[in-house]
Amino acid sequence: MMGVYGATVGAGTLFLPVEIGTRGPLVFVLLLLLAIPLALVPHVLICRVFMRDQQGHKQADQTLPLFGSFFGAKGRQAMKLFFCVAHYPVTLVYAVSLINALSHFLSERLHVTGIHRGGLTVVVLLILHIVLSKGRDKVVKTLGALALPFAIAIIVIAASQIPAWDISNISSAWLQTQSSSVSSSLKDMWLTLPLIAFSLCSAPLIPALASWYREPGNGGETQSVRVIRRAYALILFSIIFFVLSCILSTPRETFELAKTQNLNVLSVIGGHGGMSAILYLAPFIAILGMTKSFLGISMPVAETFNVLAADLFKIKRAGQMRWVKSTISVLMFIVTSLVVYLNPDVLNMIETVCGPLIAIFLFIIPTWLIMTRPALQPLRGPISILVMISGILTVSALLYSMF
Repeated sequence: MMGVYGATVGAGTLFLPVEIGTRGPLVFVLLLLLAIPLALVPHVLICRVFMRDQQGHKQADQTLPLFGSFFGAKGRQAMKLFFCVAHYPVTLVYAVSLINALSHFLSERLHVTGIHRGGLTVVVLLILHIVLSKGRDKVVKTLGALALPFAIAIIVIAASQIPAWDISNISSAWLQTQSSSVSSSLKDMWLTLPLIAFSLCSAPLIPALASWYREPGNGGETQSVRVIRRAYALILFSIIFFVLSCILSTPRETFELAKTQNLNVLSVIGGHGGMSAILYLAPFIAILGMTKSFLGISMPVAETFNVLAADLFKIKRAGQMRWVKSTISVLMFIVTSLVVYLNPDVLNMIETVCGPLIAIFLFIIPTWLIMTRPALQPLRGPISILVMISGILTVSALLYSMF
């Protein structure tokens, strides 16, 4: 349960208040209404699909379930490739956010001058890739060390903002929303769907969770679904409380500044009610959150890239496999460093690339399989239709940005 919680409440959570704070309170209402259909329901459904993936099959491909048994050999390869295409941009978002948060913390809080973005990028990403090179066990231990402190920290930070809650922060934003046209307000709400889906997503962890629970004696589908439901009850409480506290305690101008400077909410949040330590603690917690999220997504992406490369070049020997892993790690390091140095707009990347692509993986593919595969017929019904509609609306934001 805490694994799902830690995979969800992370870097994406820290951008949600910025987007809601700049777009207006209607988006917060949208979050309340769509949190369950955009978060809990699709994750339960995709978990049920994964639990049926390769059930009763003994295939040579023993990687994590990615809809493998519902496709032929080429289809399985395509799913692995799409998993990488959908989730590698997420690692770029987290890397950009991490460097921005760290640079802002060093310059604005610790007053360190002369920071060169290129040098900082190379050093930080080199350290993170060294951690990744240590293997799954080391990465999982690192994630475990960061997940719970980060989760506790954002609740503490949200609670510390309560003395500064000011209803005028919402009422003034509401007045600005009323001055906007209906079409503009609807457009803002529509384009925020990818960010909501992104912020509430733990899809990369679900294949590993399903793989574990379908082992004999581990509880099967019933237990896996129970874990997800309990995790998302805690996730929704934490995120909604955190977002509400931020938008009640922080004026709109601060969110606009964060958006302009490509920063998360913890980098610009203030200390209130005698909690001036928050000025230093919050950005540090943001850096931990970005680090956790980067490692958590980079690990399955790198592993899947490794499997694809091994399949493509028909590599079997351990020595050749080590060479492939090293080559992919270097390529990922170079591409990530270049993107981080260019510093693209993080929220724009989430809304137009990451959110819609993840929605295809989380919403569209599972429900299409449910509608077309006899083995998944028991999952057909209103729930699968609801997930499909949610996915189409979220993906449509990508089509809007293209045209």
